[in-house]
Amino acid sequence: MTDTISGIHILPFYPWTSDDGFSVVDYRQIDPALGNWNDVSAMQNFRLMFDGVINHISSQSEWFQGFLHDDSNYRDYFITVEGDPNLSQVVRPRALPLLTTFKTASGEKKVWTTFSEDQIDLNFKNSEVLLEILDVLLMYIEHGATFIRLDAIAYLWKEIGTTCIHLPQTHHVIQFLRATLTGNRSACPSHH
Repeated sequence: MTDTISGIHILPFYPWTSDDGFSVVDYRQIDPALGNWNDVSAMQNFRLMFDGVINHISSQSEWFQGFLHDDSNYRDYFITVEGDPNLSQVVRPRALPLLTTFKTASGEKKVWTTFSEDQIDLNFKNSEVLLEILDVLLMYIEHGATFIRLDAIAYLWKEIGTTCIHLPQTHHVIQFLRATLTGNRSACPSHH
């Protein structure tokens, strides 16, 4: 079979809560119903593609649950919006509310949810989020990923007053990730 098929794209195999696997609970685990990391290792004779669902994470994730409980480690992992800013320019992939109100230990907060109330957008303005995601992607490579498909990547950076799709900051994050993951310094932008 390896003469005919050289690569396998493994759709999201992480524990998830909705959207057919694209609402990831834990980026570092495999859903036990699907197997484990040893099963992935058994496919090393193929070029493997994993999905990096890094725009958002499940509302049931440890990260978001920490945010809801005002855990200082996760306080700035997500995008909160105060007041009623004009968000009419934001390009929407789905006809669902862009912001979802959640009860947190310090009161109600409106949180950015591009895809659904169960898919909480990560705040890449927080360098801790960027480093956490980089660590996850490096782990995927260690587990045999030759390719990483960045799901919903066009929506990564949010700026009120813009379309919030394909923003220059998104491209800078992608260039940084690519340069870091491949060791290719020329892939990283020369300006901030």
